[in-house]
Amino acid sequence: MAKTWTYRGRVIEEDFESWSHPGHTLKHRTGYVIRAAGHEQHGNYVPGKFRTLAEAKRGVDEAIKVGFW
Repeated sequence: MAKTWTYRGRVIEEDFESWSHPGHTLKHRTGYVIRAAGHEQHGNYVPGKFRTLAEAKRGVDEAIKVGFW
């Protein structure tokens, strides 16, 4: 299960890429994505993916600054 963090009313969550190998399912964390806190109702994600948690937090700050929900 992906880890999530709440930051300034937005949710930052780990994003994974999965693929199957005979007998195994491999998962690799590819970065972090930002979504609205009410994702179940809204389904809104900030465009893009962030490499580190710190970059994702800066992405939240930028999204707030430009008025992205």
